[in-house]
Amino acid sequence: KLGLSGDIIRDAKERVTSDAQAFEDVISDLEDTRAKLEQEKKEASRTRKEIDHLKRELREKNEKLEDRKERIIEGAREEAERILAEAKEYADETIRKYTKWAKSDKNIREMEAERTKLREKIGEAGAGKKQQKKAVSKTKASDLLIGSDVRILSMNTTGTVSTLPNEKGELFVQAGLLRTKVKLEDIEVIKEQKQEKPQKKNAGGGRIRMDKSMEIHQEVNLIGMTVDEAMPVLLKYLDDAYLAHLSQVRVIHGRGTGALRKAVHVQLKKMKYVKSYRLGEFGEGDEGVTVVEFK
Repeated sequence: KLGLSGDIIRDAKERVTSDAQAFEDVISDLEDTRAKLEQEKKEASRTRKEIDHLKRELREKNEKLEDRKERIIEGAREEAERILAEAKEYADETIRKYTKWAKSDKNIREMEAERTKLREKIGEAGAGKKQQKKAVSKTKASDLLIGSDVRILSMNTTGTVSTLPNEKGELFVQAGLLRTKVKLEDIEVIKEQKQEKPQKKNAGGGRIRMDKSMEIHQEVNLIGMTVDEAMPVLLKYLDDAYLAHLSQVRVIHGRGTGALRKAVHVQLKKMKYVKSYRLGEFGEGDEGVTVVEFK
């Protein structure tokens, strides 16, 4: 390495011992190893810097994603709160109006107009969803009579025909406290309950039951009556409905002070052939109607 001539090197080798030669070899190997370690250290340092850079970039990206996620969640929460507040306000206002109208038993047209608005609002809220296939009735105008019991398919509730269909196929149905305009294709006639074949010894009684099933409606309206006036009407109606083998009927008592409703419920508790009773749901008349199920 120092540039000495070969003769001098050879002479030096003859003069050194084997141990010294071995030591020189060790020193040479150590130098090579040191050089390799130094190179690996440089590469490791470069790799560590790259890793630190990537970690820093990943951390910044995560922070940005977290910030964006929080903004999206906060925006969605605010939007949900706004929609809920608007829906609650609209529902509260509608309930106040219905309560006022139910107590007064007036302004039926206003009730129907408000109900139509509510249905339109519900329809607009679900406009973005995929619409399910609607059930279409095969009922014909000739199948209907004033007072016929029908089911309104779109509302899944029952009522009584108030008017016959016009040229557009539209008619009014009294469903609980509400008089609703519906299309002919949206209603189906509720078929009469099948009657047991009367035996010979009580053929007269069987005939009475068949006659009553053709005459009796699925609801009785007690609105405007006092408790004393309403109870006899209620008892006679329930007896007739039970004899006609109707499975379920509605008692329309209105809201008012609640006295008539309480009297109706007290009477129903005493009747052995009444299986159960409950207040009406939305579309059935709510608290102004009691739905009775027979045994």
